[in-house]
Amino acid sequence: MPNEATRTSSGSTPRAAAVLFDLDGTLTRPYFDFAAIRAEIGLAPESRLPILESIELMEPLQRKQAEEILLRREREAALASELWDDAHAVLAALRTAGLILGLMTRNSRVSAETVIAKHGLKLDRVHTREDGPVKPSPEPVLALCAQLGVAPVAVWVVGDYLFDIQSGQAAGATTALMIGDAAVPDYADQANHVIRRLGELPALLGLGARLPRTSAPGLP
Repeated sequence: MPNEATRTSSGSTPRAAAVLFDLDGTLTRPYFDFAAIRAEIGLAPESRLPILESIELMEPLQRKQAEEILLRREREAALASELWDDAHAVLAALRTAGLILGLMTRNSRVSAETVIAKHGLKLDRVHTREDGPVKPSPEPVLALCAQLGVAPVAVWVVGDYLFDIQSGQAAGATTALMIGDAAVPDYADQANHVIRRLGELPALLGLGARLPRTSAPGLP
């Protein structure tokens, strides 16, 4: 397993020009009850296929009903979402340092925009599932890089799940897995860095001391 806040691959990290964040569980406290969503849609509890990929395999009528359930659940969750305490401070520190900030999510655009508007997040670009292939594909990272005019090698991808890391690595970006106070997952060695909280990110990027400690995922 990698040490926290350290590279897991050899070589120096290129100077970052942009940081692309995941949304749920990364900028916000986790707000989706995936088990409840899967149950309402009618997906088998033992299935390991993610929700979006499962919906793609459905017949048209079943797919339409499942998409309606998902959109409703996303809307409700977005309206109830809460940012991590250090989210605004971290975004402000990165922007002050001249970094470009982006967001890539498997959520719908209306869901992402609801969260962004509710919390006044200032982001340069947003990639949702309506914009093309989603994580773990590298396409969200590559698409945002093209829009922002930066090379993947100068981009950091920050997220709390395997798909974030796979997407960033496949695109050639530097990745940071945020795990809160949870045990280090088996896939952590796929990330370049492992952090507990967003507040560790500025120091990791070479922007100075880490921000004050705040509650970690899963804690009040």
